[in-house]
Amino acid sequence: MLNINSINDGESLEENNKMKLETTKKQIRDNTRDNLYSVGYCELQYLLRDVNPFAYSSGIYGWACDYYELSIDGQRIIISTGYSPIGKNIDYKTAREYDTVASKLTEFGSGLNYEQAKEERSKLLNNFLRTLINNN
Repeated sequence: MLNINSINDGESLEENNKMKLETTKKQIRDNTRDNLYSVGYCELQYLLRDVNPFAYSSGIYGWACDYYELSIDGQRIIISTGYSPIGKNIDYKTAREYDTVASKLTEFGSGLNYEQAKEERSKLLNNFLRTLINNN
């Protein structure tokens, strides 16, 4: 029998590899109201690096988008990202600015260790979410 405490610091594989739920775009729209935002594929790849999507949708051509559930200041926000995302469009310039800063925090020569970079990306993501709320 495998001793789970000897690997993964005691975490089960299920905890490490969170599975995404398959859902429909209609279900997401019906359950998110005004806090659903969309951005194209890989436009926020560095900013969302430390967040796991909770669900995805697919269509006749296959995978369409992932959904990230986030919260800031007591508000729940869903960001849809992919080839066919749904929700209010996030301004490309704003998304690019935040993701560029997050990518610099991820670089090897940033001078930050992994935990420091993760914490800084988290702060940046919170600022990004506040920007979304204030602009819409």
